[in-house]
Amino acid sequence: MADPIVEKLSTGEWSPERFRRHLEETGAPLVERVSADEVEVTFVDEPGDDTTVALSVVIGPRIGFNPIGTEFASVAGTPFRVLTLRMRSDLRFSYVFARRGLTGEGAQVPDPFNPPPRFSECSVERFSGASVAVLPDAVPLPWLDQAEARPAAAVETAVLASELLGDERRVWVSMPPGEFSDESALPFVIHLDGTPDHSAPSVRDALVRAGLIRPCVVVLVGQPALRRDKELLCNPAFSQMLVQELLPWLHHRYPLSRDPGDVALAGESFGGLCAAWTALHHPTTFGNAILQSPSCGYHPDLTWGTGSGELLRRTPVPTLIADYLAAETAPIRIFHDVGELESSTTHSRWLDHVLTGKGYDTLYREFAGGHDYAWWRGIFGDALLWCFPRGSSE
Repeated sequence: MADPIVEKLSTGEWSPERFRRHLEETGAPLVERVSADEVEVTFVDEPGDDTTVALSVVIGPRIGFNPIGTEFASVAGTPFRVLTLRMRSDLRFSYVFARRGLTGEGAQVPDPFNPPPRFSECSVERFSGASVAVLPDAVPLPWLDQAEARPAAAVETAVLASELLGDERRVWVSMPPGEFSDESALPFVIHLDGTPDHSAPSVRDALVRAGLIRPCVVVLVGQPALRRDKELLCNPAFSQMLVQELLPWLHHRYPLSRDPGDVALAGESFGGLCAAWTALHHPTTFGNAILQSPSCGYHPDLTWGTGSGELLRRTPVPTLIADYLAAETAPIRIFHDVGELESSTTHSRWLDHVLTGKGYDTLYREFAGGHDYAWWRGIFGDALLWCFPRGSSE
């Protein structure tokens, strides 16, 4: 069924200029409800002649942009191409258009009628610069909305040289709103996969202004792209760097609390895996772990977790889950979220079952989406509410 607005374009009731003006005024994609829990979503592109267009979204079993098989169809007599898909009405997801010319050259571009949000320059390149679709029944992310409307002040930038790892990396530090003396003992969160324009400081500011969390410092730790897959995969040397080098470096420069309960280690995907593993093995340093879509299925002997391709042979228990099963319950609190459409959801449920069974103070939730910053950026606000609520330890 064609979208009613596209129907007006195709029948000539609307000119291309009026259709384009409508998209610019109302935004894209076009959404029409077809049942209580489903909508038809129409994506529109204007790519120019002799260019095919396909859709890539962060939904489904693969990490990154997943191609949708159907190409966009031309609207006769107009420069527009459209693709209509029926979807759950509660989804939120990042997406790009995959354009390809006659000579075969291709490019992934955001939706020209739905510019990327302010915090689209994320820490992992595959999500950078993507448009975001928020369908009508998607759970709202009010702290992200406020953050995008009022971004935090510029972060302080420094370079941390590590003797343990033999490398160096950028570190960005964002102080909370307000004035603080050198004798202050502020709680803080260390966020892996950091970038200078990460949304975390702005989300923090929105919560502090609302009086819902304690003023806390956000530390964004950069990951060298070629070392990320080694450093974040349950790597003792990297965890030791955080404890023995980064923490003393931070305490020397900023008025930070030394209470483990005031320290959180956060990360997404491999970063979430690292945060959970490091907190377990260094609970006297990190009293809180924030896991966003953590790669719980990781094991060095498996190509990628324990997926369907491994079901016909005996496989080891994933490293993170095995370590939590084997260890005594550590004095740490764990916030844990994952998308319902991720391949890692089964492993996240497994980890949550282990944590609950061992008596951890943990909060687990699933969101209607994939392995996607479109959700992580806003749910990070809920993680801060969990870790540093106003009135706790003040």
